[in-house]
Amino acid sequence: MRIKNQIEDISYAQTKRFFEKRAEKYDSENPNAVTMFQDGHPELVKQRNAVEAQKLLPMLRLEKTSRVLDLACGIGKWADIIGDNFSEYCGIDFSQKLISIAEANFNSPRISFIAGDITIMSELLRENNKGKYDRILFFGAVMYINDSDLYKICDEMIRCSEEHTIICIKASIGKSERLTLKDFFSEELHDNYNAIYRTDEEMRSIFEQTFFRNGFELKDSGPMYENSELNNREETIQYYYLLER
Repeated sequence: MRIKNQIEDISYAQTKRFFEKRAEKYDSENPNAVTMFQDGHPELVKQRNAVEAQKLLPMLRLEKTSRVLDLACGIGKWADIIGDNFSEYCGIDFSQKLISIAEANFNSPRISFIAGDITIMSELLRENNKGKYDRILFFGAVMYINDSDLYKICDEMIRCSEEHTIICIKASIGKSERLTLKDFFSEELHDNYNAIYRTDEEMRSIFEQTFFRNGFELKDSGPMYENSELNNREETIQYYYLLER
């Protein structure tokens, strides 16, 4: 179903099944296609990845002492992108299969991964003897979260933040209206797909009720790809938000 301008929850069970199935398609020759999709366009995956790293990495202002929390980390591609300029990286994802790939790809005492629910990330971090973080990444997963849980996740990010923290969020949003895909069969992905594409206005409203009330400011935002060829969707666009306290 395609649902416009209505709040409709999607199934986490179906979404998890979808990503566990995606993990089985992992290919070391084109690893990021697992979570970036575009299965038929491997060069587009590489180009997008390069642009994201070039654009977002400087915004994070990483230092040797930076502690990075990567939410919905997938196979941990940002653990690779940030290089050596950090003291600790922790990635969390709800897919054990994606986490298993990430763990196999990295062998460093400064890098760790947790399989679990990011709506209770503070609990997960305590259970794994982790502290708070001063850099939090939330890339490419907002559209798989229902509204009530997205508020919880924002509140959890605040709980897991140091006094000075940079939070960077990247999401696919609706260009002109909210769009929900519910058990929608994708010819491109050959599978049912569930996602919620909120508008920029909706995203900012969520930030106002969470981050802004806790000392964060929106420092920057805008389209992820200036080259329209990299955003090959008619109704949605990749957007980034940079928040800082």
